[in-house]
Amino acid sequence: MSAPAREPVRQGLPPAPTRFGFAFSGGCGWAACLRAVEDEVTLERWDLARPVPSLTTLSGSAAERAGGGLDRRCGVLPLDDGRVLVLRPAADGAGEPAGHATVLAAEPSGRGLRITRSWPVPAMLAGFLLAAPGPAGAIVLVAAEDERHSRIWRLRPRASALEPVVRIPGVLSGGVWLDGGRTLALDHTTAAHRAQGILVDLREGTWRRLWSVSDTTTDRIAARSPRSGVLAVTTTSPGAQQPGTGQIGLRFPGGGTVRFPEALNRSEHPRAPLAFDAAGQALLVRETRGAAERLAVYTPGWERVTPVPGPAGMLWPPARWAADGRIHLRFAAPDRPPTLAAVPPPPGGEWWLAPDVPGSDEPGTGISGTGVSGTGGPGAGGGWAGAETVELPGPAGPIETIVYGGPGWRRARRLVLALHGGPLSAWRLDFEPLFQHLAAAGVAVAAPNQRGSTGYGERHLRPVLGDWGGPDLDDVVHLAEAIGRDRAAAGLPGPVVLGGSYGAYLGLLAACRAPRLWSGCVALAPFTSAAGLLGGAPGAVRERVSRLSRCGAAGGPAAGRDVLRACAALTAPLLIVHGVRDEVVPVAQSRALRARLLELGRAEGVDFDYLEADDGHNGVVQAWPPALREAVVRFCLTAERASLRDPERR
Repeated sequence: MSAPAREPVRQGLPPAPTRFGFAFSGGCGWAACLRAVEDEVTLERWDLARPVPSLTTLSGSAAERAGGGLDRRCGVLPLDDGRVLVLRPAADGAGEPAGHATVLAAEPSGRGLRITRSWPVPAMLAGFLLAAPGPAGAIVLVAAEDERHSRIWRLRPRASALEPVVRIPGVLSGGVWLDGGRTLALDHTTAAHRAQGILVDLREGTWRRLWSVSDTTTDRIAARSPRSGVLAVTTTSPGAQQPGTGQIGLRFPGGGTVRFPEALNRSEHPRAPLAFDAAGQALLVRETRGAAERLAVYTPGWERVTPVPGPAGMLWPPARWAADGRIHLRFAAPDRPPTLAAVPPPPGGEWWLAPDVPGSDEPGTGISGTGVSGTGGPGAGGGWAGAETVELPGPAGPIETIVYGGPGWRRARRLVLALHGGPLSAWRLDFEPLFQHLAAAGVAVAAPNQRGSTGYGERHLRPVLGDWGGPDLDDVVHLAEAIGRDRAAAGLPGPVVLGGSYGAYLGLLAACRAPRLWSGCVALAPFTSAAGLLGGAPGAVRERVSRLSRCGAAGGPAAGRDVLRACAALTAPLLIVHGVRDEVVPVAQSRALRARLLELGRAEGVDFDYLEADDGHNGVVQAWPPALREAVVRFCLTAERASLRDPERR
């Protein structure tokens, strides 16, 4: 193999913004989030009482000058009086948690916000803030002190220090107020990795179990209606492998049996409860249908679930359903970075999406389920590429695939077949910065949800359980063969296979099984076998690998699929990237692959490229660092050219 020529990647894309860490005030009048563009993080506060939400900000540099810099690890909480609390975990010189934190108070100041108060948190690895409704509502910090214990602190605005309330074994998450501020329901995860709902009495400093089906189920409290007192709860049995396939129940005041409405639970599409309406008469749920998510409303009196019209994309909790009927939550689409969405009262209408660039002339985008209306369009100001879903024939049935590149994507000059991680995961109609940069460089992308992907029912998912690199690999190779035949007829090279984490493992297996189908292979944070990952991964990852791959079972099929044994068949140019701080897949996995390739006589820099990044798992899998993203895009451009020059690979 000859080394591909290096050239600059000309894309012309601005840095991709993202909004995250959304939170709402107890009275639903305010929202707050963090907006990040590369390393610059800004606090945003949105006034939701206006017909079009208005924005006030606090930049990270302004916060730094006030002694409270912002970064991606911060959490935010708007209060009903317009203030915003910021939880800022401390980090050591290496960027790792330092074990303590600070709570900052940001108050309105002119047209912006300014830091006015701070409270030290003596012991915290991670945590979140909660506030009961009303100007005088209780404010608490739920902090994980270590991997085994959590502590709840009360924050009193006039006090100089936080007040400890109760220390609880396990990790706490969620948070639903059961009254004006005395009792709080939380999800409690034990050392055995199961969750149950608990009730915490802040006045007495005590806690007890509130919602638990059995010692083997995962049971959570999702939402509560302040008007009716009804709780929306979920339970997932150990046999439910697909995320979101648990049952949704309603727990009524006064105890008694939790009711699991048939209309709410009979769908084959996973549903998750989000919020009750102000009257307590309807429940908002998120429904996953393949690569897209949508909102729907369950009406107990009518025992029916009614879809809410809206654009195809992704939706995240928390959600707030205000007294005027409007719904606010986080939304993203392939051509729309994550942002705040305002949904008209059901049965719905045109959605409002916050603009990518705050303060621009664009007041926001109106978008409906059938297209874009209003000024601008999705991604207005960013020039982001759109995507669509297509069904491609697979060996066991159709495979939904997200494609970038328009109707002619199959015969684009350069094509990437992208494989998701997991394996119990899926590509969604989400904003993918790496795909945007590939598209801007003229590279089409096809991202299939092969067998093992979630959101398509148990029949599509279960074949991969205990059989990693089996049915899913058959699907990937089948797609590549069909696409490759079409491209060969047009004189075009085969696709580059690109994957992260499990997708990198699957991509390497595909490049080994059918080496002539591919013009290149990109492996981001790969592992080389299920057995190898089982032996070297951290505890929680090891438990998941053992349960899903079953490679510990005698004769388990996944145990024999080892990239180190198969890589002698590799002929396509290869790029391997791994983070030295990877907390999921140890960097030793990629180092072992590099050593094996050198042992086989492959030349680094000619037959394969190997990069180690100063980053963790997600940073590499999603190619967050600009230099890494550019290296991946350049490889996908030049690997195809190298393949065209080598007739043995065509």
